[in-house]
Amino acid sequence: MNSPGLCDILRMIQKALRRGLPGGCNCGEIRYFVTRPFLTAYICHCHRCQKRSGSAFSMSAVIPADGLQIVAGELLATERRLDSGAKNLSWVCPTCYTRTHTRREGSGTINLRVGTLDDTSNISPVAQFWTESAQTWALVTDHILSYPQQPTDYAPLLAAWKRNHPTCL
Repeated sequence: MNSPGLCDILRMIQKALRRGLPGGCNCGEIRYFVTRPFLTAYICHCHRCQKRSGSAFSMSAVIPADGLQIVAGELLATERRLDSGAKNLSWVCPTCYTRTHTRREGSGTINLRVGTLDDTSNISPVAQFWTESAQTWALVTDHILSYPQQPTDYAPLLAAWKRNHPTCL
């Protein structure tokens, strides 16, 4: 039997997206479905993400704000002020405090924490931010966009995602 090709895999992902990609918090109280395609995925090495994740980096997938459907539980919203003065909102499980996603005030997208998906095996980042803060052993060096700080232009990330995840009809 032949292995599935890229278009076969993408068709399976598209079929799953029609139902939604399932995910949730660590304790199981919160359950959700991602119902819209990813726009891009990236790693953040900033010190704040290192502290918030308790790890060397965090990984996020960017999706349209209406692409997350909470089907069980009720998330707790928290906020912090960015250096620019804008609000960054985070949603966490009120029981286990797993952070599922964030959204900058006024943004049409959310940053979903990839680790909260039930299956992360087919999601690979196309970029990494804040490499100047990264643990040297945690840097990805092959085939990924790298930025020493926060990028100001996200078009290359969107283009890289589309290039690596072509649409098959």
